[in-house]
This record gives sequence, C-alpha cells and structure tokens, in this order.
Amino acid sequence: MKVIQVVKRFGLCGGMEEYVFRLTEELSKMGIKVKVLCEVQITKTQHQVEVIELGCSIKKPRWLSHLQFSKKVSKWVKHYAEKQEIIHSHERISCHHVTTIHSTLFNFPKKGLPSFRKQMNEYLEKREVNCDSVCKIVPVSFLISNEITEKFNISGSKLACPISPGVSEIKVKRKKFDPRKPIIGFMGKEWKRKGLPKVIQIWREIRKQVSEVELCLAGFSNRLKLGLSESELNSVQVLGYVENKATFFSKIDILLHPANKEAYGMVIAEATSIGIPVVVSDECGAAVDINFQPKKVHRLDAPLREWTCSILELFTFCSAKDTFKKPRSWRMCAENYKIVYDNIK
Repeated sequence: MKVIQVVKRFGLCGGMEEYVFRLTEELSKMGIKVKVLCEVQITKTQHQVEVIELGCSIKKPRWLSHLQFSKKVSKWVKHYAEKQEIIHSHERISCHHVTTIHSTLFNFPKKGLPSFRKQMNEYLEKREVNCDSVCKIVPVSFLISNEITEKFNISGSKLACPISPGVSEIKVKRKKFDPRKPIIGFMGKEWKRKGLPKVIQIWREIRKQVSEVELCLAGFSNRLKLGLSESELNSVQVLGYVENKATFFSKIDILLHPANKEAYGMVIAEATSIGIPVVVSDECGAAVDINFQPKKVHRLDAPLREWTCSILELFTFCSAKDTFKKPRSWRMCAENYKIVYDNIK
C-alpha cells in the first residue's frame, strides 16, 4: 500500500500538524510506504518517509494561501503521483481520495451578505468534500461529523466514523496540590477561539472565594492583551509557546478549556491521560471522551457560577487521579486509517 499525506507544515507545530506527523510515523512503522507533500518540513522523522517540500505560499489571506497550495499539489499529483497511491489530504485541496476534517466549518451570517473571505472559505470547504475524486471524508470528532451531515447532507459510506487523535505519552511529575494556592491551566495559541476571555472571567469569580488561586497560560505570550490589573498579573504565569508540554502540565492542578469552537482539543485528551481534571465547554469535540462525571462539561453559555462551582468542587479531588475514557494510541489511529484505505478502490 502507498499513501501520500498532504499537509502544509509537516512537523510538531500545532494540533493538526502533530496528528499528521504521528499518523505518518505509525503508518510507516506498519510497513505502508508513505510520502508527504508539504510546503515545508518543520520536524525531521526517524522513519522511512519521503518528504516533498513544494515551497511556501503567501501567508495571508488564508483562503488565498489554501488556494495557492492546492494548485501546487494538483500540479505535482498530475506529473508525479503513481496510479496506485492513495492521496490523503488534511488541507483544502481538490485532488484527494481521503480528506480529514480537522476544524469546525464556516457558517454564513443569518442576516446580511457574508464577507468575500467567508465566501472563499465556503467555496474551498465545498470543493474539498464534493470533489470528484474523494471517496472518504473523515471527521476528527462526532461534533465535526454532525456539522458535515447538517451542512453538506453527506452521510452513509462517504462519511467515515470519526478518527480522533492519539495521545502521546507525556512523562510528568505532578505538583503537590496546595488547597490554599491552586493553579488553573489554559493552553491555546488561538486564545480567543479557545476561550481565554472566559477563563479570566471564571478565574476572577474563583478569586472571590480562593484569594490565592493562580492562572498558568501556555501558547499565549502577550500580557497586555489580557486586560488584567497589576495585582492580578502577580497571580498569572504566562509561559508563551511551550515546546515540551510536560513543563505546562507539571505546573497546573486543573485544565480549563471553555472553547467557543474546538474540533477536538488534544490538550484535553493529554491532560486527562496523565490524571489532570478538566472542565470544558460542550463545543469541544473531546468532551464526549471525558469520563461521565457531573459538572465537567458545560454549555458555553452556562452561568459563570456553574463553571466556578465545578472548579471549586474539583479542587477537593485534585489529589485523586482522573482518567480519560480510554486513551487512544497513535497506532490505533493509524489502524483505523488502514481500514479506510483498504476500502478505497
């Protein structure tokens, strides 16, 4: 079996990129011959994977970047792809057999005309799921699967069961919990979408009852955008980009992730796999994989008191080990894709 993975950046530089990188390595270990078509390789792999760099496109606007990359991929596929190779895309291209949807879909405003940017992104989305060559559409969560069904009326054999990310082993020495000075963690580069403003609101409410509670923020480095007072900043650790996630997880007692929209949320899976309690919004794809215990998953529009009560209650359980429903390995993820590939004629 021969497979071509298509991704803009190949390496450990984001959630979607890590998904592709880990999947590629596992497929290679399974004896599948894998090529990667990308703009640039960020991380070297130790496995036998041929990486073809097509060169960087314009960065902004994003829709134009997607379009330029798509043209480069189509040109390469036309001239160099072998007939038996399965093309598996993770980007907005139009010459693939399998596409994995890693992000929530664009929605037009109910009133007024959508912007040109939204129209172009909508066009690229439709082209990705409806192109003539596509045989399988793979969502990374049931949340995304439902969106695809509702928006494009796609179901049945073309829409595969969700294949969520694996969880890499993270060796962490958990901090000893101090009930007088608990630490709430948040990780996210796209901080607005992932709910940092709400995190700060919830943290302020908790401070009224636990005055020394701290915040630890990763993936976000601009303190000025937080809108905090000088006294508040004394209780906030801003780590910025963290290459080794163990650094972040070793500092926190609870992960708070009230995302506005999150296709999956790898940080949620990683936190629970090492025993860190989580409180998340119902707009996170990973929410369905959290053990069913009350008050861990909240509606995004739930009152602040519901969020704060959950965290205050969890503070009493921080010494107990929380667990993920069933931690998935990246090998399981690759085996699921092998089944998808086997069903493509």
